Amino acid sequence: MDLKRGLLFVIAAIALIPLVLGLAIILLIASLGGDGKGSGNYASGGLNVGKGGVPPQYAGMIQAAANSCDEGLPPAVLAAQLEAESNFDPTAQSKDDNGNPIASGIAQFIPETWAEMAVDGNGDGKKDVWDPADAIPTQGKMMCELLKDAKKHPDYNGSPIELALAGYNAGFQRVIEYRGVPPKSFAGGQTYDYVKSIMASVEKFSGSSGGGGGSFTDGQQTWTLNNPRSVDQAIAWAKAHSGDGSSGEWYNMCLAFTAVVYGWNVSGVNYAIDHYDVVPKSMQHPGDRNPPPGALMYWDTGSRAGHIAVYIGNGKIVSNDIERKGYIDIVDADQIEKKWGAKYVGWTPPVFPHAG
Repeated sequence: MDLKRGLLFVIAAIALIPLVLGLAIILLIASLGGDGKGSGNYASGGLNVGKGGVPPQYAGMIQAAANSCDEGLPPAVLAAQLEAESNFDPTAQSKDDNGNPIASGIAQFIPETWAEMAVDGNGDGKKDVWDPADAIPTQGKMMCELLKDAKKHPDYNGSPIELALAGYNAGFQRVIEYRGVPPKSFAGGQTYDYVKSIMASVEKFSGSSGGGGGSFTDGQQTWTLNNPRSVDQAIAWAKAHSGDGSSGEWYNMCLAFTAVVYGWNVSGVNYAIDHYDVVPKSMQHPGDRNPPPGALMYWDTGSRAGHIAVYIGNGKIVSNDIERKGYIDIVDADQIEKKWGAKYVGWTPPVFPHAG
């Protein structure tokens, strides 16, 4: 609720752009269905319903709200927003320091946004911010519109889901202003940090059943994966455990980190450069610098081990040691060559033939 208070003056200044303020947490699409099309780096996976997950009475509403969006909005994104905003409490109301109401209901809408966006979800002739049957479809409608806007800016810093969430938090005009997720210097870092927390919580609502695996395509070939984490979950996990979220245990452990990103305990291969060779040749893309998000990229560093990193889109990789020894950071992929003088080898889908 602090973010709502901190940005209230911004709302007044930019009243032409109504928005919902609050925290949101990325999670992945429910096991009830949905193909995740057009969702950027986030697609289908399992939904944890019940204890520790989505209250069963809201699961159907969340799924329907997500299904109504043709942009590929994962229902678990909506579920996690509801938990963060109100802990699924339809009577929740946030107030400013003077006790004046700011936002209301299970999805914590401010009045201006509700007046603009409200949906009569249950068809009873009313648009009631206190009724989850209205508030959840309205939440889905707003996130869908933001996701559509986000996809118009593939050059911005962040995936479409991240950009949409930043817009949900601070207004999409701020995303445009900063050409991506606003930096820490904006609003005391609240938007930046909340996007970070979103990524850190990806798996909370993702059920263990059906949560991994999935498919991977380069536009010409499609491969079935058997990793414990899906590509979407892996990217989110990697981002959450980079930068401020990184521990310092990864010195000279690029292949180990890559395997852990995809949910494995061990890669089953001794050296990063050797992993390229254990991947079937039909999956190898030598010299290709346009991998899909989630791909594994490889470099010959001149040493026996070589280097491997996970590509997360927009020219970025998640890599150990490149900024700080032992730590994980998000950097431009070409930094491996510029800083280490390495030779780029190519990329493969995220397959681990010997992992366990």
